[in-house]
Amino acid sequence: MSKKPESLNVRLTRLQQSRYERERRQRRFIILGSILVGIVTVVLVIAAILQIAVIEPQRAAASVGGQTITVQNLQKRMRYDQAQLVNRYNQLQQQISQLQQGDPSGQFLVQFYQQQLQSLAAQGSAEQIARNSLDTMVENILVQQEAARRGIAVTAEEVQTQLEKDFGLFRQTLTPFPTDTPAPPTATSIPLPTPTGTITAAAALTQTDGLTATQTTTAVVPTEGPLPTSTPRLQPTSIDETDFQLLYQRAVDSYQPLGFADADLRALIEGNLYREKVQKAFADETATRAPHFKFDYIRFNTEADATTALGRLTSNQIDFAALISETNAITQPAAIGNGTAVDWTSQLRVVNQFGQNIADQLSVKSIGAPTGIVTSTDGGFYVLLPLGREERALEQSELESEQQRTFSDWLNKAREDVARVQELVDPTTVVPSAVRDAARNFQLEVGATQP
Repeated sequence: MSKKPESLNVRLTRLQQSRYERERRQRRFIILGSILVGIVTVVLVIAAILQIAVIEPQRAAASVGGQTITVQNLQKRMRYDQAQLVNRYNQLQQQISQLQQGDPSGQFLVQFYQQQLQSLAAQGSAEQIARNSLDTMVENILVQQEAARRGIAVTAEEVQTQLEKDFGLFRQTLTPFPTDTPAPPTATSIPLPTPTGTITAAAALTQTDGLTATQTTTAVVPTEGPLPTSTPRLQPTSIDETDFQLLYQRAVDSYQPLGFADADLRALIEGNLYREKVQKAFADETATRAPHFKFDYIRFNTEADATTALGRLTSNQIDFAALISETNAITQPAAIGNGTAVDWTSQLRVVNQFGQNIADQLSVKSIGAPTGIVTSTDGGFYVLLPLGREERALEQSELESEQQRTFSDWLNKAREDVARVQELVDPTTVVPSAVRDAARNFQLEVGATQP
């Protein structure tokens, strides 16, 4: 029995259903694909946000004795240092302008300040700011770790007291400066303002509010007679608590755009106090006495001249005093050298003036007998006559220099310890855009104003 053929309508209906199913599957695939792409896009955006806002800032930029410096904190320090550099530069320009309009005798200060301006300008690039900021943070951690090792602490009360003093609030009764009294002719110390050196964080804050944190250096000038008696000079009058709170709040507000809050500013003051205490600890350990030498010397420009002179000395053809006079008198066609007597001088000063080789010879050679020929760091050839060698107290300036050197040597050695200090990120690669833009504008301005 033959099969009944399908009708045309039935055949068309099946074809339509098949096409409909195919299109429905395609739409489903498109929708699912779009959803999947959207999910992947959202995940990537979230991951990028987390990388920029969370992971990257918390990434370690350096490790110091197991303590981490994060990129976020490093960038915060860069913003602060860049703002401070611009503030100091502007203040120096104002001081130079005032000096140029005032007493012409202040021109030596103008030249000094201009040198400081050039130094600040050289530090104004984004790369240099980044490097200096990381170096400062590393040093601060090293100092605080050394303080912990020595049992040195800085309390919150000390930070508050220093903060108040920097703003002019003195809670204790101030004592007057001593009265000037007649004195015999001598050298008088005159304080001169200098804008260089380390400025405390709180003092830097006052600068942003129109207040000035100054340091002093000492210039020594001779006096020709007794100083007149004058009335006692009072210490600066303390501001009250209300004024202090107002000034400090203004300072904090001015630093908020940099990401600095009250805790950050107090941490800066704490770091400065730690440095002062650790420096004092090293200073207390520095020897106050050192070898001192008394000697005569003659310096020759050539080794041949030195050899000839030494031969005459050792063969008793001439004594040292006569040889000094002879060498100092020879000026034509060219001086062969010079000689003189040196009274008691510390080993430190001998090293600085003549070089380590000469200091070593004076430490071991026989008293009263000429040394051999000693080559100095300045390239000259010396014949020495040691006259005395003993331990003596260092002069105050030498002691202070040695104390500073002791601290600096320790800090440099600690910084160079690669097992302790590890730089994990090149600081120049994480400079915030705001710092980079501000540094570029600063350098453009400096380039237009520098002579």
